[in-house]
Amino acid sequence: MYLPSEIMELTRQLVSVKVPGAAVEVGCHQGWTTCFLVEALMEQGVKRDYVCIDTFTGFTLEDVAVEYKCRGKAVGVYDDDFVINDPKWLKASVKRFGYSNVSVHMSDATTFDYQALGKIAFALVDLDLYRPVRESLKRILPHMAKGGVIVVDDCDDARDCRWDGANQAFMEFCKERNITPEIVCRKLGIIRT
Repeated sequence: MYLPSEIMELTRQLVSVKVPGAAVEVGCHQGWTTCFLVEALMEQGVKRDYVCIDTFTGFTLEDVAVEYKCRGKAVGVYDDDFVINDPKWLKASVKRFGYSNVSVHMSDATTFDYQALGKIAFALVDLDLYRPVRESLKRILPHMAKGGVIVVDDCDDARDCRWDGANQAFMEFCKERNITPEIVCRKLGIIRT
């Protein structure tokens, strides 16, 4: 869940992007943020495809194995997170609100074919754990439009140690590519392309 200031900052980042390309939300859970951001696009008159990607079954075994074996998290701490979900729920919300620009993909973010989307103007990476954030950033960045924005959630290792993998992945990714890390609202990591 995002605080009001965080959702406002996400909205600001999304509508500030002027280059053509899709908006991609990686890790959308039940789509509450999706609906808010798509509504913001409509309100601002921005016509942009909005792509939602999620496993809709919780974290993958590979992702939690890294947290348990390599990052020292207590085994089982992620077992119940985000498992009560179904892509049909998000699709129903999209249909109910009449959003014709939203597509929903049930997929692992670390293996999704981002190239199939064409250029990406905005990406929200909300995957919480080290491995999926790191792998997704590697796969998304080559398809970003010049002038686009990537926002990574949970880039504050002091708030909730269960999600500190996102911060570690973001910081390492930026360092390896000589990108100056930018954090807004204490936890939203920004990469400008």
